[in-house]
Amino acid sequence: MQSIGDIIQTIARQRGRGDSQPLLATLTVESATGERIAHLPIDIELAQAWVALTAEPFRPHQAQALTALRRGEPVALRAASADTTLTLQLLLYATLTAAPGAIALVLAPDESAAQAFWAQLAQINQDLPRAMQLSTLLLGANRRPDRDARVIIATPETLHHRLLRHHDRAWQAFWSRLQLVAIPDLQRYAGVPAAQLADLLMRLQRVAAGHNHGQVPNIVATLHSLDDPEPALTALLGIPWRVIASDDGPRQPTMLAVWRGGSAWLRDAADLAAALQRQGYQSHIACQPFERALLAPIIGDLPRVTFGPDLAPGQVLVAAGYPGSHSAIGRMLRAGYQAVVLVLGEQPHEQALARHAPALLKEPPTRWAPPPVNAFVLAKNVLCAASEQPLTLAEVEAWGVQDIVDHLVAQGQLIDLPDPEIAWKPTDAAGDPYAEWGLRSSSGAALIARTEQAQPIGLVEAAVYERWAFPNAALPIGASGFRILARDDETGAITLRFDSSGRRTYPLRRCSVKVREARETRVLAGGRPIGWGRVVVDEEIYGYREATSGGAPAELALKPPLTTRWTAPACWFDLATPIQVLGQFVGWSLAAALPLRVLAEFADVVPCYDHEARRLYLVDAQSGGNGLAAWAYANAEDLLPLAYDVALACRNDPLLEPLSRIDMDWLLTLLGRQLAEEPPERQHAAPRPEPAVSRPEPAAPRPEPAAPRPEPTLPRPEPTLPRPEPAAPRPEPALPRPEPAAPRPEPPRQIEYIAGPPPAPPELPEPAPSLPAGQRPMPLWDDLAEEPPAARPAPAARVEPPAPARPEPARRPPAEPAPRPARREPPRAQPSPPAPRAPQPGGREPPARASEPAKPAAPRPEPAKPAAPPTPPAARADDGPPDAAALIERLRRQRQQREAQLGLASQRSDRKLATAPEQPAERRFSAGERIFCLPYGDGVVRASRIDDGRELLIVAFPDHGELTIDPLVSLVRKIEDAPPEDDDLL
Repeated sequence: MQSIGDIIQTIARQRGRGDSQPLLATLTVESATGERIAHLPIDIELAQAWVALTAEPFRPHQAQALTALRRGEPVALRAASADTTLTLQLLLYATLTAAPGAIALVLAPDESAAQAFWAQLAQINQDLPRAMQLSTLLLGANRRPDRDARVIIATPETLHHRLLRHHDRAWQAFWSRLQLVAIPDLQRYAGVPAAQLADLLMRLQRVAAGHNHGQVPNIVATLHSLDDPEPALTALLGIPWRVIASDDGPRQPTMLAVWRGGSAWLRDAADLAAALQRQGYQSHIACQPFERALLAPIIGDLPRVTFGPDLAPGQVLVAAGYPGSHSAIGRMLRAGYQAVVLVLGEQPHEQALARHAPALLKEPPTRWAPPPVNAFVLAKNVLCAASEQPLTLAEVEAWGVQDIVDHLVAQGQLIDLPDPEIAWKPTDAAGDPYAEWGLRSSSGAALIARTEQAQPIGLVEAAVYERWAFPNAALPIGASGFRILARDDETGAITLRFDSSGRRTYPLRRCSVKVREARETRVLAGGRPIGWGRVVVDEEIYGYREATSGGAPAELALKPPLTTRWTAPACWFDLATPIQVLGQFVGWSLAAALPLRVLAEFADVVPCYDHEARRLYLVDAQSGGNGLAAWAYANAEDLLPLAYDVALACRNDPLLEPLSRIDMDWLLTLLGRQLAEEPPERQHAAPRPEPAVSRPEPAAPRPEPAAPRPEPTLPRPEPTLPRPEPAAPRPEPALPRPEPAAPRPEPPRQIEYIAGPPPAPPELPEPAPSLPAGQRPMPLWDDLAEEPPAARPAPAARVEPPAPARPEPARRPPAEPAPRPARREPPRAQPSPPAPRAPQPGGREPPARASEPAKPAAPRPEPAKPAAPPTPPAARADDGPPDAAALIERLRRQRQQREAQLGLASQRSDRKLATAPEQPAERRFSAGERIFCLPYGDGVVRASRIDDGRELLIVAFPDHGELTIDPLVSLVRKIEDAPPEDDDLL
């Protein structure tokens, strides 16, 4: 049988073209011996069961977990290995066999995980002696209670709608015997699901104590190997957990292959699995629930190939797309497979991972943001808890929901019972508190996605539905596979059609952000302020940008536009320079960086830019918050360099190129000296990813050299101006235009122009005093009075603010048709010999210019003026790092002056130009030389000519063909001659 690595290498050679290879890296996880203990004082039945199932002695983590459970402590088994699932199941048997008649509840994240857990217990029952077997019940929508079942497997939805709602009727016997609650894959509850789970566990303990004489069940859970999960675990129960490191078993060697699938990531995943199956290997494709319908027609009934969101037995695991976290990749590598093939798609964070595939195993463990204090989630669960049992004053104080109870009493949804003890029950005005409940949303249940034949495909959460599920949008988010045909707001469903064109879409939006409360502020390392607080966002989606695999990107209108309004926490960044971008197509690289560091999804946050305040907001996508904005505020220094890396990786993506260019500009202003001193091509080995080249961590800056570096500039020739949207833009004298000598080699875009500037944001209030360190904010109770999740304003009924003219161009100083006398640039020196240059701030010299056209000598009487005015000695390099904001602003002004002078020179008459003496221009490049050009990469000079006193090059690029390059506009350097220390960005 051919080895797995050889099979993958053969497929990669067949599909590779030149330097572009789909196989990015092949890594090996070495084997390791585990720890074991010879004797454990436990029940003889459990010892026999473990030996019968595994033929191995007990592991240390199992002894620690069993001891902690017997003391009544909540236990969390943290491990990259999948063996913790078997440990969890054996702990169920240890608890139930020691207490005849006791019942255990298994709380699975979703129906698919519940089915898998039920099948595993059925296999264990089959392998154990009959005396040790336990009857199990998989609780479905219409499944009746089974009094003989010892293990009940449920989801959070069935726990909410059936077990808790009918605790005093059909499920009374269950609650009186409940002794243990097992929660597999606890890390899947992050953000709003974690807040919902915390309230569910609170309600579960209240009901169980009421039926079992005040006793509450023990809780045991498993989770991936996360970085510092204790704060999030403590927030779930309000008490500390016993976290047990459980990677003490043996580890077999495993190969990790990283594959670049791009737009055909699902097809590549299926082809790899089929090729391995033909060689005799059993393969499983791990995919998202939405992608199962796309894989079904590709796989068909191929034997020994399975697919689904959960890990299944097999020899090879093919992961279709990024699995959501680095910790999930670690779990795949420890799940017993001989090889794991990670097939990356087109989402921004996947493109960033493709650039650093050789360093994938060195990434730090994923973090878990503590669950938020969400007022909408709390209000719904408080009403449900009061419906199950009267809510006493002691319980309200222990739960910390006195403010929300007062609010519900004022609204007439809770009433104080006429008893000596203070207690509350819901009124008829509360309606059915169990309706419109969803685990992953604070504003109601998820919506159903189905095909044209009414076949259900999956669920779409409310936050995704409002922003990404507009008519004609492509799903999954940031990828392709489905096209949305219709939305039905009344029934809560969307209709999808299969789409194999590789079409992707991003929404174009108008946002108005109002800060309601500034909670905390601080200053980043680069000197720019950052804040965190609570905001109100009014958003209108008026169009979308789309791109197909074979066509140019286009921007289309959406009729009628979609509007939404929500209140949530936000983290904001004050930028030094303004950003002019239509459609709020900015900041998504920051959102895409979150899944690379924390348990989050790409759509869990929403970037919103305020043109008036020059402020970028990162807002929680869920009403009331999901905890990510607060996490981003606390970890901005780690997140911003990673976002820059994401933007840099997407610069060649036709759909995301404008986003990449703009995000790189404003991220440079925040990162300051950390990235501004180093051009992007110096931070990364090549413009496109190479599988054989490894690079350091994306967030680590290069060490500062001892010698002075050339003055940095932004990596784009026009960082603050938007790309012209119409096909034939008209000249605007108020804004400088790019130099016409080097047009960007991009096919003409088919754009349906969408008029209308974004609405002017309201005035921002004064920031509130910061909270003391370590103190958590109180719940946002006043959010409930403004926007109840179940009664959001309909899009047609919302009164939209007026859309005034775009304020940003008027605020900027207009570019004059001629250089201003006070800041006139002196005549440029001749190519040979070079004139001495005056020192610049920080002890740096200005960038050396290539040959330029001659200037008339008569009109300018200042030939002896130095090349640049001297700077005060306070800005020298040895006095400390220069101010990044001042640096960027000075570079912008220099660029405007240069562009204004070039525009003036092009408008002069031929008579005036004829009076200037012709001066020969020096050719710096010749045919056959290899060069590097920003942003096109490596190329070969085909020809060099002098045109109007400047040198123009005909360069052949592997990805762009032959282009005409002006060295005065684009960075051009000889690869063999120019040392890295002399690179300049013009």
